[in-house]
Amino acid sequence: MPINPINNLSSIGSTQAPTGTQSILTVGAEYAGRILSFDTHGVAEVQIGDQVFGMKLPSNHAVGDVLHFRFLGSQPNPTFLLLNEGSLQGLYNNVVLSGAGMLIAKYLDEAKMQDGLSQIESLTPPLLQSPQNPSLTAAQLQNAIVMSGLFYESHLANFTKGKWPLSSLMREPQNRPNFNASQVVNKQLDALENQAVRWAGTIWPGQEMVWQLGYDTEEPTKENTGEAINTIISEIQLDLLRLGKVRISLRLTNHVLGVSMKAEKPQTEDLLKERVPALKSTFIDRGQELDAIEVVPHG
Repeated sequence: MPINPINNLSSIGSTQAPTGTQSILTVGAEYAGRILSFDTHGVAEVQIGDQVFGMKLPSNHAVGDVLHFRFLGSQPNPTFLLLNEGSLQGLYNNVVLSGAGMLIAKYLDEAKMQDGLSQIESLTPPLLQSPQNPSLTAAQLQNAIVMSGLFYESHLANFTKGKWPLSSLMREPQNRPNFNASQVVNKQLDALENQAVRWAGTIWPGQEMVWQLGYDTEEPTKENTGEAINTIISEIQLDLLRLGKVRISLRLTNHVLGVSMKAEKPQTEDLLKERVPALKSTFIDRGQELDAIEVVPHG
């Protein structure tokens, strides 16, 4: 039976039900369900109306408890949200979620249930087969972000305008078998909110890397009455076999680059300091304007 909306939603994930029961449930409607039993794996049988669903519930519930659910959809299986009663029960009595809003909520809760991280996970072989080639390395790193699926809708729009090739579009996760929409939508929303993207995976054989890209916007001040200054930030974290943990941060502001390096081991820190002059020369030889290259003391 329908009940009024209440706050503090938490996902209980997909349920299993007999074929044909989905048609009696209305997407977005709320229902009361009674726990009939638990099996040896902790899966509860919950009766909603005249149907029984199997679902994984939090351990603080018992047989006979009456719980409130919102029905989110039937594809690929019926999916519910468990609604927890709270002190603000009447606050959202007149709130109606759009179809798009309920779909996004479903994807976000599925991502939480799957312990999804807000980062791009590498599901391919090592990204760099020839890390000694700087030009190829740069192209492969760029491709790891651009083809991650986070920008699929933008690429799709450009494809309709003849500005993005179909071959590239077909290589993105959305067009691969077993595509997980909840994970990509979760990352897209996180990137929009935080203006940052994280990549994690094998950078070359036997070596893992975490890479974060983002923006840092400095608003105009009285002294600086021009436009807001956007700084592109790229940070790489590695745990190297001999050098230990190393973090390298790059900040690019108005084409001026600043580099900061930090090592966990004192001997690695000393090695980085020795290489700073050579690194400066490399940047300058390639026409890159520098702000500073520094090694931040560990600890």
